[in-house]
Amino acid sequence: MSDENVRKTEEFIAAYNRRDFDAAVKDFHPQVDWVLPPHQDFDSCRGPAQIVRFWEGIDETFDELQLLPQETVDGGDRVAVRLRHRGRGKGSGLELDNELYHQVTFFEDGLIVRFEYVTTWEEALQAVRLGRDAPLARATEDELA
Repeated sequence: MSDENVRKTEEFIAAYNRRDFDAAVKDFHPQVDWVLPPHQDFDSCRGPAQIVRFWEGIDETFDELQLLPQETVDGGDRVAVRLRHRGRGKGSGLELDNELYHQVTFFEDGLIVRFEYVTTWEEALQAVRLGRDAPLARATEDELA
C-alpha cells in the first residue's frame, strides 16, 4: 500500500500542476483536512470543494503556481514531499522560486485524509517518522472555521 500512497501523492501534485482539479481531488476523503502552517492557518480548510476554492484563489494571485517535488519519503500511511514552489505574481510580476512549504500527505484506507504543510523539511520528515504509531491529528471544526 505504501508504494500506492506515494503514487497517489505524485499524481495529486501532477494534476494540481496541470490545473486538473477534478483529477487532483479523486483520492481525497470527503472530509480531507488541508492544514497550513500557523502563520497561514486562516487558509486551512476541509473537504475537496473548499480546497479547490483555495486553489482558485491562488490562481487569482499567481500565474500557475507550480509545485516541484525535490524529494519524496515514503512513510507508509504518510508521505513527505520536499517542495519547491515556482510562479509569478499576477499584479507584481515578482518571481517565486523557493521552498516555501513542504507537504505531508496522510492516508487511511487508500484515501488522502489530510494534507499538512510545514515550513521546514525536518518537520516533514518528523511527521513521516511518527508513522503508524502516532494517531492522525485532525483539525477541529473551530480550527477550520
